[in-house]
Amino acid sequence: MEIPAEQQDSPKPLWDRRFPGRFRWEMDAFAQAEVTPKVDQRALADGRLELSFEWPLSDKRVPLRAIYPDSYPHLRPLIYLTDSSFFPKRHRSPLDGNLCLLGRDTRQWLSSWTVPELLRKQLQSALEGGPDEDPQGEPAEVWWNLASGPDSYCLIDSSWSLLQAKAPGRLKLAYVARFDDKSGDCSGPVFLAAVKTVLDVDGNEVASWNGPMPSALQGEGVREMDIPWERRDKELLPTPLINDQSIGSGELLKRRANPALGFNFESSSKRGQLVAFLYPTETQFRRDGESWLFVLAWGKRDAFYPGKKSASQLTPTVVRTLRAGRDDLISRAPAISGLAERSVALIGTGAIGAPLAIESARNGIGELRLMDFDVVEPGNTIRWPLGSSAWGRLKNQALADFIAREYPATKVSFITHCLGAFTSNTDMGDLSVLEEILAGVDLIIDGTASFGATSLIHDQARSRSLPLVVLYASPSVAGGVVSLFMPGSGCPVCLEWAWQDEPNLISAPPGMFDEAELIQPPGCAERTFSGTFFDLQELSLQAMRVVAGFFAKRHRLSSSFVYTLAFQGENGIRVPNWRENRLAPHPLCSCQK
Repeated sequence: MEIPAEQQDSPKPLWDRRFPGRFRWEMDAFAQAEVTPKVDQRALADGRLELSFEWPLSDKRVPLRAIYPDSYPHLRPLIYLTDSSFFPKRHRSPLDGNLCLLGRDTRQWLSSWTVPELLRKQLQSALEGGPDEDPQGEPAEVWWNLASGPDSYCLIDSSWSLLQAKAPGRLKLAYVARFDDKSGDCSGPVFLAAVKTVLDVDGNEVASWNGPMPSALQGEGVREMDIPWERRDKELLPTPLINDQSIGSGELLKRRANPALGFNFESSSKRGQLVAFLYPTETQFRRDGESWLFVLAWGKRDAFYPGKKSASQLTPTVVRTLRAGRDDLISRAPAISGLAERSVALIGTGAIGAPLAIESARNGIGELRLMDFDVVEPGNTIRWPLGSSAWGRLKNQALADFIAREYPATKVSFITHCLGAFTSNTDMGDLSVLEEILAGVDLIIDGTASFGATSLIHDQARSRSLPLVVLYASPSVAGGVVSLFMPGSGCPVCLEWAWQDEPNLISAPPGMFDEAELIQPPGCAERTFSGTFFDLQELSLQAMRVVAGFFAKRHRLSSSFVYTLAFQGENGIRVPNWRENRLAPHPLCSCQK
Protein backbone atom coordinates (compact mmCIF):
# COMPACT_ATOMS: atom_id res chain seq x y z
CA MET A 1 0.00 0.00 0.00
CA GLU A 2 1.65 3.19 -1.17
CA ILE A 3 1.64 5.98 1.41
CA PRO A 4 0.97 9.34 -0.31
CA ALA A 5 3.71 11.95 -0.08
CA GLU A 6 1.48 14.27 1.94
CA GLN A 7 1.23 11.53 4.60
CA GLN A 8 4.95 10.90 4.89
CA ASP A 9 5.10 13.15 7.96
CA SER A 10 1.81 11.86 9.38
CA PRO A 11 1.72 10.02 12.75
CA LYS A 12 3.57 6.72 12.89
CA PRO A 13 3.99 3.98 15.47
CA LEU A 14 6.79 4.46 17.96
CA TRP A 15 8.60 1.40 16.65
CA ASP A 16 8.86 2.95 13.19
CA ARG A 17 11.29 5.47 14.68
CA ARG A 18 13.66 2.63 15.57
CA PHE A 19 13.03 0.80 12.32
CA PRO A 20 12.28 3.48 9.71
CA GLY A 21 10.13 2.18 6.89
CA ARG A 22 8.76 -0.78 8.86
CA PHE A 23 5.29 0.82 9.10
CA ARG A 24 5.19 1.23 5.33
CA TRP A 25 6.42 -2.32 4.82
CA GLU A 26 3.65 -3.61 7.11
CA MET A 27 0.97 -1.72 5.20
CA ASP A 28 2.41 -2.91 1.87
CA ALA A 29 2.05 -6.50 3.10
CA PHE A 30 -1.68 -5.92 3.67
CA ALA A 31 -1.99 -4.42 0.19
CA GLN A 32 -0.32 -7.46 -1.35
CA ALA A 33 -2.84 -9.65 0.49
CA GLU A 34 -5.62 -7.47 -0.97
CA VAL A 35 -6.79 -6.51 2.51
CA THR A 36 -7.49 -2.90 3.44
CA PRO A 37 -7.18 -2.41 7.21
CA LYS A 38 -8.79 0.46 9.05
CA VAL A 39 -6.23 2.36 11.14
CA ASP A 40 -7.25 3.57 14.58
CA GLN A 41 -6.16 7.17 14.14
CA ARG A 42 -6.53 8.07 17.80
CA ALA A 43 -4.17 5.26 18.78
CA LEU A 44 -1.77 6.17 15.99
CA ALA A 45 -1.61 9.73 17.26
CA ASP A 46 -0.32 8.25 20.53
CA GLY A 47 2.31 6.21 18.68
CA ARG A 48 0.38 2.92 18.74
CA LEU A 49 -0.79 0.90 15.77
CA GLU A 50 -4.17 -0.81 15.95
CA LEU A 51 -5.78 -2.19 12.80
CA SER A 52 -9.25 -3.60 12.11
CA PHE A 53 -9.80 -5.72 9.01
CA GLU A 54 -11.42 -8.82 7.52
CA TRP A 55 -9.08 -11.64 6.61
CA PRO A 56 -10.04 -14.06 3.80
CA LEU A 57 -10.14 -17.68 4.92
CA SER A 58 -11.64 -20.32 2.63
CA ASP A 59 -15.06 -18.93 1.74
CA LYS A 60 -15.24 -16.61 4.76
CA ARG A 61 -13.87 -13.27 5.79
CA VAL A 62 -12.83 -13.36 9.43
CA PRO A 63 -13.17 -10.06 11.35
CA LEU A 64 -9.91 -9.39 13.21
CA ARG A 65 -8.13 -6.66 15.13
CA ALA A 66 -4.33 -6.41 15.33
CA ILE A 67 -2.57 -4.50 18.09
CA TYR A 68 1.15 -3.94 17.68
CA PRO A 69 3.16 -3.61 20.92
CA ASP A 70 5.76 -0.86 21.34
CA SER A 71 8.36 -3.65 21.27
CA TYR A 72 7.35 -4.72 17.73
CA PRO A 73 8.93 -6.35 15.72
CA HIS A 74 11.02 -7.93 18.49
CA LEU A 75 7.80 -9.27 19.98
CA ARG A 76 4.71 -10.44 18.17
CA PRO A 77 1.53 -8.45 17.53
CA LEU A 78 -1.68 -9.44 19.29
CA ILE A 79 -4.50 -10.67 17.06
CA TYR A 80 -8.09 -10.50 18.32
CA LEU A 81 -11.19 -12.08 16.88
CA THR A 82 -14.01 -9.55 17.01
CA ASP A 83 -16.81 -12.01 16.23
CA SER A 84 -16.65 -15.35 18.05
CA SER A 85 -19.04 -17.02 15.60
CA PHE A 86 -16.16 -17.30 13.13
CA PHE A 87 -13.88 -19.31 15.36
CA PRO A 88 -13.99 -22.40 17.61
CA LYS A 89 -13.38 -22.14 21.34
CA ARG A 90 -9.84 -23.54 21.01
CA HIS A 91 -7.00 -21.08 20.60
CA ARG A 92 -9.24 -18.16 21.50
CA SER A 93 -9.53 -16.35 24.79
CA PRO A 94 -13.20 -16.22 25.76
CA LEU A 95 -12.42 -13.06 27.74
CA ASP A 96 -11.25 -10.78 24.95
CA GLY A 97 -11.03 -12.88 21.76
CA ASN A 98 -7.22 -12.93 21.70
CA LEU A 99 -6.09 -15.67 19.29
CA CYS A 100 -3.32 -18.08 20.21
CA LEU A 101 -1.67 -18.40 16.81
CA LEU A 102 1.75 -19.12 18.28
CA GLY A 103 2.90 -20.65 21.55
CA ARG A 104 4.10 -18.34 24.28
CA ASP A 105 7.71 -19.09 23.45
CA THR A 106 8.85 -15.96 21.59
CA ARG A 107 11.24 -18.04 19.46
CA GLN A 108 8.24 -19.04 17.36
CA TRP A 109 7.82 -15.46 16.22
CA LEU A 110 10.18 -14.18 13.52
CA SER A 111 10.82 -10.45 13.45
CA SER A 112 10.89 -10.63 9.66
CA TRP A 113 7.19 -11.57 9.63
CA THR A 114 4.32 -9.18 9.17
CA VAL A 115 0.77 -9.67 10.41
CA PRO A 116 -0.35 -10.94 6.97
CA GLU A 117 2.54 -13.44 7.01
CA LEU A 118 1.56 -14.61 10.50
CA LEU A 119 -2.06 -15.10 9.46
CA ARG A 120 -1.14 -16.96 6.28
CA LYS A 121 1.04 -19.39 8.19
CA GLN A 122 -0.97 -19.96 11.38
CA LEU A 123 -4.65 -19.03 11.13
CA GLN A 124 -5.77 -22.04 9.11
CA SER A 125 -3.92 -24.51 11.35
CA ALA A 126 -5.31 -22.94 14.49
CA LEU A 127 -8.83 -23.00 13.03
CA GLU A 128 -8.73 -26.61 11.87
CA GLY A 129 -6.18 -28.13 14.25
CA GLY A 130 -3.68 -28.80 11.48
CA PRO A 131 -0.11 -30.13 11.71
CA ASP A 132 1.26 -26.71 12.66
CA GLU A 133 -1.09 -26.35 15.60
CA ASP A 134 0.80 -25.54 18.78
CA PRO A 135 0.65 -28.72 20.97
CA GLN A 136 -0.65 -26.96 24.03
CA GLY A 137 -3.74 -27.79 26.04
CA GLU A 138 -6.18 -25.09 27.00
CA PRO A 139 -7.67 -25.67 30.46
CA ALA A 140 -10.69 -23.45 31.02
CA GLU A 141 -9.43 -22.62 34.52
CA VAL A 142 -6.69 -20.53 32.90
CA TRP A 143 -9.29 -18.08 31.63
CA TRP A 144 -11.22 -18.05 34.89
CA ASN A 145 -8.04 -17.50 36.85
CA LEU A 146 -7.08 -14.56 34.65
CA ALA A 147 -10.31 -12.90 35.70
CA SER A 148 -10.07 -13.84 39.37
CA GLY A 149 -9.61 -11.48 42.29
CA PRO A 150 -6.09 -10.89 43.60
CA ASP A 151 -4.56 -12.73 46.57
CA SER A 152 -7.29 -15.41 46.75
CA TYR A 153 -7.26 -19.09 45.88
CA CYS A 154 -8.86 -22.47 46.49
CA LEU A 155 -6.63 -25.54 46.37
CA ILE A 156 -7.59 -28.76 44.59
CA ASP A 157 -5.77 -31.97 43.68
CA SER A 158 -5.26 -33.05 40.06
CA SER A 159 -5.32 -36.71 41.06
CA TRP A 160 -9.06 -36.53 41.76
CA SER A 161 -11.36 -38.05 39.13
CA LEU A 162 -14.91 -37.00 39.95
CA LEU A 163 -16.83 -36.54 36.71
CA GLN A 164 -18.66 -39.80 37.42
CA ALA A 165 -19.40 -38.98 41.05
CA LYS A 166 -23.04 -38.63 42.04
CA ALA A 167 -23.88 -34.94 42.03
CA PRO A 168 -24.71 -32.53 43.51
CA GLY A 169 -22.75 -32.87 46.71
CA ARG A 170 -20.85 -30.97 49.35
CA LEU A 171 -17.26 -29.86 49.88
CA LYS A 172 -15.56 -29.53 53.24
CA LEU A 173 -13.18 -26.58 53.18
CA ALA A 174 -10.48 -25.16 55.41
CA TYR A 175 -10.49 -21.42 54.79
CA VAL A 176 -9.46 -17.92 55.84
CA ALA A 177 -11.62 -14.96 54.81
CA ARG A 178 -10.84 -11.30 55.37
CA PHE A 179 -10.86 -7.99 53.57
CA ASP A 180 -7.67 -6.57 52.15
CA ASP A 181 -7.32 -3.15 53.74
CA LYS A 182 -3.70 -2.50 52.78
CA SER A 183 -4.78 0.49 50.74
CA GLY A 184 -7.05 1.72 53.51
CA ASP A 185 -10.24 1.37 51.49
CA CYS A 186 -10.97 -2.38 51.84
CA SER A 187 -10.77 -2.86 48.09
CA GLY A 188 -11.92 -6.47 48.08
CA PRO A 189 -12.05 -9.82 49.83
CA VAL A 190 -9.13 -12.16 50.41
CA PHE A 191 -10.30 -15.77 50.49
CA LEU A 192 -7.84 -18.65 50.93
CA ALA A 193 -9.12 -22.22 51.03
CA ALA A 194 -8.33 -25.87 50.43
CA VAL A 195 -10.85 -28.58 49.61
CA LYS A 196 -10.33 -31.15 52.36
CA THR A 197 -13.11 -33.59 51.43
CA VAL A 198 -15.50 -34.10 48.50
CA LEU A 199 -18.86 -35.72 49.33
CA ASP A 200 -21.34 -37.00 46.74
CA VAL A 201 -25.12 -36.60 46.80
CA ASP A 202 -25.43 -39.51 49.26
CA GLY A 203 -22.86 -38.05 51.64
CA ASN A 204 -20.16 -40.56 50.68
CA GLU A 205 -16.57 -39.35 50.62
CA VAL A 206 -15.31 -39.58 47.03
CA ALA A 207 -12.05 -37.61 47.35
CA SER A 208 -9.88 -36.13 50.09
CA TRP A 209 -6.92 -33.80 50.40
CA ASN A 210 -3.52 -35.50 50.68
CA GLY A 211 -1.23 -32.60 49.84
CA PRO A 212 0.64 -30.27 52.19
CA MET A 213 -1.38 -27.52 53.81
CA PRO A 214 0.16 -24.07 53.24
CA SER A 215 1.06 -22.01 56.29
CA ALA A 216 -1.73 -19.55 55.47
CA LEU A 217 -4.22 -22.33 56.19
CA GLN A 218 -2.67 -23.43 59.46
CA GLY A 219 -3.16 -21.98 62.91
CA GLU A 220 -5.92 -20.51 65.02
CA GLY A 221 -7.42 -18.23 62.37
CA VAL A 222 -8.36 -21.10 60.05
CA ARG A 223 -12.03 -22.07 59.96
CA GLU A 224 -13.94 -24.90 58.30
CA MET A 225 -17.26 -24.98 56.45
CA ASP A 226 -19.37 -27.03 54.05
CA ILE A 227 -20.42 -25.65 50.70
CA PRO A 228 -22.52 -27.12 47.86
CA TRP A 229 -21.01 -28.26 44.59
CA GLU A 230 -22.64 -28.99 41.26
CA ARG A 231 -21.44 -30.80 38.15
CA ARG A 232 -21.76 -29.41 34.65
CA ASP A 233 -21.74 -31.73 31.65
CA LYS A 234 -20.12 -29.14 29.39
CA GLU A 235 -17.05 -27.03 29.84
CA LEU A 236 -17.64 -23.77 31.70
CA LEU A 237 -16.13 -20.75 29.99
CA PRO A 238 -16.32 -17.11 31.03
CA THR A 239 -18.24 -14.67 28.89
CA PRO A 240 -16.36 -11.79 27.24
CA LEU A 241 -15.44 -8.98 29.60
CA ILE A 242 -16.79 -6.44 27.11
CA ASN A 243 -20.25 -7.95 27.48
CA ASP A 244 -20.41 -8.77 31.18
CA GLN A 245 -18.06 -7.37 33.79
CA SER A 246 -18.81 -10.37 36.00
CA ILE A 247 -17.68 -12.68 33.12
CA GLY A 248 -20.75 -14.82 33.57
CA SER A 249 -20.12 -15.62 37.23
CA GLY A 250 -23.16 -13.58 38.23
CA GLU A 251 -25.37 -15.82 36.10
CA LEU A 252 -24.00 -18.88 37.89
CA LEU A 253 -25.03 -17.43 41.23
CA LYS A 254 -28.66 -16.83 40.34
CA ARG A 255 -31.06 -18.36 42.85
CA ARG A 256 -28.17 -19.75 44.87
CA ALA A 257 -27.84 -17.03 47.51
CA ASN A 258 -28.64 -18.74 50.79
CA PRO A 259 -28.15 -16.93 54.11
CA ALA A 260 -27.72 -20.27 55.88
CA LEU A 261 -24.70 -21.16 53.72
CA GLY A 262 -22.84 -17.88 54.15
CA PHE A 263 -19.90 -16.93 56.33
CA ASN A 264 -18.61 -13.74 57.89
CA PHE A 265 -15.36 -12.10 56.87
CA GLU A 266 -12.89 -11.65 59.69
CA SER A 267 -13.16 -8.22 61.37
CA SER A 268 -15.72 -7.02 58.84
CA SER A 269 -19.45 -6.48 58.56
CA LYS A 270 -19.40 -8.11 55.12
CA ARG A 271 -20.73 -11.59 54.46
CA GLY A 272 -19.89 -14.09 51.74
CA GLN A 273 -21.00 -17.33 50.16
CA LEU A 274 -18.98 -19.74 48.03
CA VAL A 275 -20.42 -21.96 45.29
CA ALA A 276 -18.40 -24.65 43.49
CA PHE A 277 -18.84 -26.15 40.01
CA LEU A 278 -17.12 -29.26 38.62
CA TYR A 279 -16.83 -29.39 34.83
CA PRO A 280 -14.94 -31.25 32.07
CA THR A 281 -12.06 -29.49 30.34
CA GLU A 282 -8.90 -30.16 28.41
CA THR A 283 -6.06 -30.36 30.95
CA GLN A 284 -3.20 -31.17 28.55
CA PHE A 285 -2.94 -31.19 24.77
CA ARG A 286 -5.77 -33.38 23.47
CA ARG A 287 -6.22 -34.88 26.94
CA ASP A 288 -9.55 -34.48 28.70
CA GLY A 289 -9.85 -34.00 32.42
CA GLU A 290 -11.73 -31.91 34.92
CA SER A 291 -11.50 -28.66 36.82
CA TRP A 292 -13.32 -26.63 39.42
CA LEU A 293 -14.78 -23.16 39.39
CA PHE A 294 -15.25 -21.35 42.70
CA VAL A 295 -17.49 -18.29 42.69
CA LEU A 296 -17.55 -16.09 45.76
CA ALA A 297 -20.53 -13.80 46.31
CA TRP A 298 -19.97 -11.09 48.88
CA GLY A 299 -21.65 -7.96 50.11
CA LYS A 300 -23.55 -6.52 53.02
CA ARG A 301 -25.65 -8.88 55.08
CA ASP A 302 -28.94 -7.66 53.64
CA ALA A 303 -27.76 -8.62 50.13
CA PHE A 304 -28.43 -12.26 51.02
CA TYR A 305 -32.10 -11.45 51.58
CA PRO A 306 -33.24 -10.27 48.13
CA GLY A 307 -36.86 -10.13 49.26
CA LYS A 308 -36.15 -7.26 51.61
CA LYS A 309 -36.74 -3.71 50.48
CA SER A 310 -33.65 -1.75 49.49
CA ALA A 311 -31.45 -4.79 49.75
CA SER A 312 -27.90 -4.15 48.51
CA GLN A 313 -26.35 -6.11 45.66
CA LEU A 314 -24.11 -9.15 45.84
CA THR A 315 -20.75 -8.86 44.11
CA PRO A 316 -19.58 -12.05 42.34
CA THR A 317 -15.84 -12.77 42.34
CA VAL A 318 -14.00 -15.71 40.85
CA VAL A 319 -11.63 -17.38 43.31
CA ARG A 320 -8.47 -18.63 41.60
CA THR A 321 -8.25 -22.43 41.31
CA LEU A 322 -4.79 -23.75 42.17
CA ARG A 323 -3.62 -27.35 41.91
CA ALA A 324 -1.52 -28.32 44.92
CA GLY A 325 -1.75 -32.09 45.39
CA ARG A 326 1.45 -34.04 46.01
CA ASP A 327 1.78 -35.00 42.35
CA ASP A 328 1.04 -31.41 41.30
CA LEU A 329 3.99 -30.13 43.32
CA ILE A 330 6.48 -32.36 41.47
CA SER A 331 4.82 -32.40 38.05
CA ARG A 332 7.37 -29.91 36.68
CA ALA A 333 10.32 -32.02 37.89
CA PRO A 334 9.41 -35.73 37.93
CA ALA A 335 13.04 -36.69 38.46
CA ILE A 336 12.78 -35.77 42.16
CA SER A 337 9.56 -37.69 42.81
CA GLY A 338 11.36 -40.22 45.03
CA LEU A 339 12.56 -37.62 47.52
CA ALA A 340 9.17 -37.38 49.20
CA GLU A 341 9.75 -40.77 50.86
CA ARG A 342 13.26 -39.97 52.12
CA SER A 343 14.66 -38.45 55.30
CA VAL A 344 17.93 -36.54 55.62
CA ALA A 345 19.95 -35.24 58.56
CA LEU A 346 21.95 -32.08 57.80
CA ILE A 347 24.64 -31.07 60.28
CA GLY A 348 25.91 -27.54 59.83
CA THR A 349 23.61 -24.82 58.48
CA GLY A 350 26.12 -22.17 57.51
CA ALA A 351 26.83 -20.59 54.14
CA ILE A 352 26.79 -23.91 52.26
CA GLY A 353 24.56 -26.03 54.47
CA ALA A 354 21.67 -23.58 54.73
CA PRO A 355 21.09 -23.23 50.96
CA LEU A 356 21.23 -27.01 50.67
CA ALA A 357 18.56 -27.31 53.38
CA ILE A 358 16.28 -24.99 51.43
CA GLU A 359 16.97 -26.78 48.13
CA SER A 360 16.19 -30.12 49.77
CA ALA A 361 12.84 -28.81 50.95
CA ARG A 362 12.14 -27.07 47.65
CA ASN A 363 12.63 -30.39 45.89
CA GLY A 364 10.25 -32.18 48.24
CA ILE A 365 12.44 -34.14 50.66
CA GLY A 366 10.08 -35.94 53.00
CA GLU A 367 11.88 -35.18 56.27
CA LEU A 368 14.74 -32.84 57.08
CA ARG A 369 16.54 -32.70 60.43
CA LEU A 370 18.87 -29.77 61.08
CA MET A 371 21.65 -29.38 63.62
CA ASP A 372 23.66 -26.26 64.41
CA PHE A 373 24.39 -23.93 67.31
CA ASP A 374 25.33 -20.65 65.63
CA VAL A 375 23.37 -17.39 65.56
CA VAL A 376 22.70 -15.31 62.44
CA GLU A 377 24.68 -12.08 62.57
CA PRO A 378 24.13 -9.18 60.14
CA GLY A 379 27.47 -9.89 58.47
CA ASN A 380 26.41 -13.51 57.83
CA THR A 381 23.57 -12.51 55.55
CA ILE A 382 25.89 -11.51 52.70
CA ARG A 383 26.28 -15.24 52.12
CA TRP A 384 23.35 -16.78 53.95
CA PRO A 385 19.98 -17.41 52.29
CA LEU A 386 17.79 -15.47 54.76
CA GLY A 387 18.07 -11.76 55.40
CA SER A 388 17.53 -9.30 58.23
CA SER A 389 14.42 -11.06 59.55
CA ALA A 390 16.77 -13.80 60.81
CA TRP A 391 19.28 -11.53 62.60
CA GLY A 392 19.90 -12.66 66.16
CA ARG A 393 18.09 -15.98 65.68
CA LEU A 394 19.55 -19.47 65.77
CA LYS A 395 20.38 -20.49 62.23
CA ASN A 396 18.72 -23.88 62.46
CA GLN A 397 15.53 -22.47 63.98
CA ALA A 398 15.29 -19.63 61.44
CA LEU A 399 15.72 -22.16 58.63
CA ALA A 400 13.21 -24.58 60.12
CA ASP A 401 10.60 -21.84 60.47
CA PHE A 402 11.20 -20.68 56.90
CA ILE A 403 10.94 -24.20 55.47
CA ALA A 404 7.81 -25.02 57.48
CA ARG A 405 6.20 -21.84 56.18
CA GLU A 406 7.25 -22.02 52.54
CA TYR A 407 7.59 -25.78 51.88
CA PRO A 408 5.01 -27.51 54.08
CA ALA A 409 5.43 -30.85 52.27
CA THR A 410 8.72 -31.29 54.16
CA LYS A 411 8.63 -32.32 57.82
CA VAL A 412 11.40 -30.23 59.37
CA SER A 413 12.91 -30.31 62.86
CA PHE A 414 16.08 -28.99 64.48
CA ILE A 415 18.49 -29.66 67.33
CA THR A 416 20.71 -26.96 68.77
CA HIS A 417 24.08 -28.43 69.65
CA CYS A 418 27.78 -27.71 69.16
CA LEU A 419 29.83 -30.83 68.52
CA GLY A 420 32.64 -31.04 71.03
CA ALA A 421 30.76 -29.17 73.78
CA PHE A 422 27.80 -29.69 76.11
CA THR A 423 24.89 -27.35 75.51
CA SER A 424 23.36 -25.60 78.48
CA ASN A 425 19.80 -26.27 77.36
CA THR A 426 20.05 -30.05 76.95
CA ASP A 427 23.28 -31.14 78.65
CA MET A 428 23.48 -33.88 76.02
CA GLY A 429 26.78 -35.20 74.79
CA ASP A 430 27.74 -35.48 71.13
CA LEU A 431 26.91 -39.16 70.80
CA SER A 432 23.49 -38.74 72.42
CA VAL A 433 22.64 -35.86 70.09
CA LEU A 434 23.89 -37.72 67.03
CA GLU A 435 21.90 -40.77 68.07
CA GLU A 436 18.76 -38.63 68.17
CA ILE A 437 19.24 -36.79 64.87
CA LEU A 438 20.49 -39.80 62.88
CA ALA A 439 17.90 -42.33 64.03
CA GLY A 440 16.03 -43.71 61.00
CA VAL A 441 17.40 -41.31 58.36
CA ASP A 442 18.33 -42.42 54.85
CA LEU A 443 21.31 -40.11 54.33
CA ILE A 444 23.56 -37.75 56.31
CA ILE A 445 24.87 -34.41 55.04
CA ASP A 446 27.88 -32.76 56.66
CA GLY A 447 28.11 -29.02 56.10
CA THR A 448 30.34 -28.26 59.08
CA ALA A 449 33.48 -27.60 56.99
CA SER A 450 35.46 -29.00 59.93
CA PHE A 451 37.63 -32.07 59.40
CA GLY A 452 37.34 -33.17 63.02
CA ALA A 453 33.53 -32.98 62.89
CA THR A 454 33.55 -34.75 59.53
CA SER A 455 35.64 -37.59 60.97
CA LEU A 456 33.17 -38.02 63.83
CA ILE A 457 30.13 -37.84 61.56
CA HIS A 458 31.63 -40.33 59.10
CA ASP A 459 32.34 -42.73 61.96
CA GLN A 460 28.67 -42.52 62.94
CA ALA A 461 27.56 -42.96 59.33
CA ARG A 462 29.78 -46.03 58.84
CA SER A 463 28.53 -47.66 62.04
CA ARG A 464 24.96 -47.27 60.69
CA SER A 465 25.83 -48.24 57.09
CA LEU A 466 24.56 -44.84 55.96
CA PRO A 467 25.82 -42.80 52.99
CA LEU A 468 27.38 -39.46 53.81
CA VAL A 469 27.55 -36.29 51.66
CA VAL A 470 30.27 -33.82 52.70
CA LEU A 471 30.70 -30.35 51.21
CA TYR A 472 33.14 -27.54 51.92
CA ALA A 473 35.00 -24.73 50.17
CA SER A 474 38.71 -23.95 50.15
CA PRO A 475 39.66 -20.99 52.42
CA SER A 476 39.91 -18.63 49.46
CA VAL A 477 36.80 -20.08 47.77
CA ALA A 478 38.92 -20.72 44.70
CA GLY A 479 37.31 -24.14 44.69
CA GLY A 480 35.70 -26.73 46.88
CA VAL A 481 34.62 -30.34 47.28
CA VAL A 482 31.37 -32.30 47.36
CA SER A 483 31.90 -35.95 48.29
CA LEU A 484 29.56 -38.92 48.48
CA PHE A 485 31.01 -41.50 50.87
CA MET A 486 29.35 -44.90 50.57
CA PRO A 487 29.61 -47.58 53.27
CA GLY A 488 32.56 -49.88 52.61
CA SER A 489 34.14 -47.55 50.04
CA GLY A 490 36.54 -44.60 50.22
CA CYS A 491 36.26 -42.33 53.27
CA PRO A 492 37.29 -38.72 54.12
CA VAL A 493 40.77 -39.90 55.20
CA CYS A 494 41.10 -41.89 51.97
CA LEU A 495 40.53 -38.62 50.14
CA GLU A 496 43.32 -36.94 52.15
CA TRP A 497 45.64 -39.79 51.15
CA ALA A 498 44.56 -39.53 47.52
CA TRP A 499 45.50 -35.85 47.47
CA GLN A 500 49.03 -36.79 48.56
CA ASP A 501 49.53 -39.63 46.08
CA GLU A 502 51.91 -39.28 43.15
CA PRO A 503 50.68 -38.81 40.54
CA ASN A 504 47.66 -36.95 41.90
CA LEU A 505 44.80 -38.88 40.37
CA ILE A 506 42.54 -36.77 42.56
CA SER A 507 43.73 -33.19 42.91
CA ALA A 508 42.79 -31.03 45.84
CA PRO A 509 40.69 -27.96 45.00
CA PRO A 510 42.61 -24.71 44.42
CA GLY A 511 43.52 -22.90 47.63
CA MET A 512 42.63 -25.87 49.83
CA PHE A 513 45.68 -25.43 52.08
CA ASP A 514 46.04 -21.66 51.88
CA GLU A 515 44.76 -20.38 55.21
CA ALA A 516 46.34 -16.96 54.65
CA GLU A 517 43.07 -16.03 52.92
CA LEU A 518 41.06 -16.44 56.14
CA ILE A 519 39.79 -13.22 57.70
CA GLN A 520 38.44 -12.25 61.14
CA PRO A 521 35.52 -9.81 60.90
CA PRO A 522 35.12 -7.32 63.78
CA GLY A 523 33.28 -8.88 66.71
CA CYS A 524 33.79 -12.44 65.44
CA ALA A 525 35.56 -14.95 67.70
CA GLU A 526 37.37 -16.80 64.93
CA ARG A 527 38.67 -16.45 61.40
CA THR A 528 36.47 -17.39 58.48
CA PHE A 529 36.87 -17.78 54.76
CA SER A 530 36.21 -14.89 52.40
CA GLY A 531 33.87 -15.52 49.54
CA THR A 532 30.56 -14.66 47.95
CA PHE A 533 27.27 -16.46 48.21
CA PHE A 534 26.95 -16.89 44.45
CA ASP A 535 30.26 -18.80 44.39
CA LEU A 536 29.59 -20.84 47.51
CA GLN A 537 26.17 -21.80 46.22
CA GLU A 538 27.87 -23.84 43.49
CA LEU A 539 28.77 -26.31 46.22
CA SER A 540 25.25 -26.37 47.66
CA LEU A 541 23.68 -26.92 44.25
CA GLN A 542 26.10 -29.71 43.33
CA ALA A 543 25.40 -31.36 46.68
CA MET A 544 21.68 -31.24 45.87
CA ARG A 545 22.40 -32.95 42.56
CA VAL A 546 24.35 -35.63 44.40
CA VAL A 547 21.54 -36.15 46.92
CA ALA A 548 18.88 -36.38 44.19
CA GLY A 549 21.06 -38.66 42.07
CA PHE A 550 21.83 -40.95 44.99
CA PHE A 551 18.17 -41.46 45.84
CA ALA A 552 17.38 -42.06 42.17
CA LYS A 553 20.09 -44.75 41.83
CA ARG A 554 20.82 -45.80 45.40
CA HIS A 555 20.57 -49.54 44.64
CA ARG A 556 23.19 -49.22 41.91
CA LEU A 557 25.73 -47.13 43.85
CA SER A 558 28.43 -48.77 45.92
CA SER A 559 31.52 -46.62 45.30
CA SER A 560 32.35 -43.26 46.83
CA PHE A 561 32.66 -40.27 44.51
CA VAL A 562 34.43 -36.93 44.80
CA TYR A 563 33.32 -33.85 42.88
CA THR A 564 36.00 -31.15 42.86
CA LEU A 565 35.23 -27.54 42.01
CA ALA A 566 37.83 -25.19 40.51
CA PHE A 567 36.89 -21.69 39.45
CA GLN A 568 38.47 -20.66 36.17
CA GLY A 569 37.98 -17.81 33.74
CA GLU A 570 39.52 -14.57 32.62
CA ASN A 571 38.77 -10.86 32.88
CA GLY A 572 37.53 -11.23 36.44
CA ILE A 573 34.61 -13.48 35.49
CA ARG A 574 34.74 -16.74 37.42
CA VAL A 575 33.55 -19.89 35.67
CA PRO A 576 32.86 -23.02 37.73
CA ASN A 577 34.48 -26.22 36.52
CA TRP A 578 33.63 -29.59 38.07
CA ARG A 579 35.66 -32.79 37.97
CA GLU A 580 34.33 -36.22 38.99
CA ASN A 581 36.50 -38.97 40.47
CA ARG A 582 35.69 -42.37 41.90
CA LEU A 583 37.23 -42.75 45.36
CA ALA A 584 38.41 -46.25 46.16
CA PRO A 585 39.53 -47.26 49.68
CA HIS A 586 43.16 -46.25 50.14
CA PRO A 587 45.48 -49.10 51.21
CA LEU A 588 47.16 -46.89 53.85
CA CYS A 589 43.90 -45.66 55.38
CA SER A 590 42.90 -46.94 58.81
CA CYS A 591 39.38 -47.62 57.51
CA GLN A 592 40.82 -50.73 55.84
CA LYS A 593 42.16 -52.16 59.09
